[in-house]
Amino acid sequence: MKVPILAWFLIPTFILVGAGVWFLSKSQGTEGMKEGTEDARPVAVSKSVEGTVEYDIVGRNHIAGGTAGSGYKSNPPSSGPHWSNPAKNGVYDSSLPDEQLIHNLEHGHIWISYKSDVSDEVKNKLKEIVGEDDWKVVLAPRDKNETIIALVGWGRVLKLDQLDENKVKDFIRTYRNRGPENTPS
Repeated sequence: MKVPILAWFLIPTFILVGAGVWFLSKSQGTEGMKEGTEDARPVAVSKSVEGTVEYDIVGRNHIAGGTAGSGYKSNPPSSGPHWSNPAKNGVYDSSLPDEQLIHNLEHGHIWISYKSDVSDEVKNKLKEIVGEDDWKVVLAPRDKNETIIALVGWGRVLKLDQLDENKVKDFIRTYRNRGPENTPS
């Protein structure tokens, strides 16, 4: 029995397409990351900023806008369930939802938050720092902070009881663009 020449092309094509679909679906499975995978830790840096705490990544699933996320391991949260629309970088005078800003972290942004009752001097200095370099940086008040200022990158938090301008700038330089999704902005 002779096999038609068309079968010699179709069968390998179906096998290759099927293998490609399987491979792509496996490699894009990071949306539901589980702890214990190689992605359960933040991307390594050559020199950490003193005082920065690293947290296991609790996932990066999208949840419906307006719903609350849960299962966070840090305050402010540094990974986990979040909304599908990030905030624009820059300075905000009112708080933004954690679930929105986690999406920014996923894109490699730095989130600087401060308690709203912090002095105008501290607020203005933070605004000045961000004004000098706002690429992938969001500054907003957040009353749920445990300290006056909290700096957050993907899987990392640095809590400050007082403003340390050099640490803020070091944190931005060291941890910016270290999220699992690299985006231009």
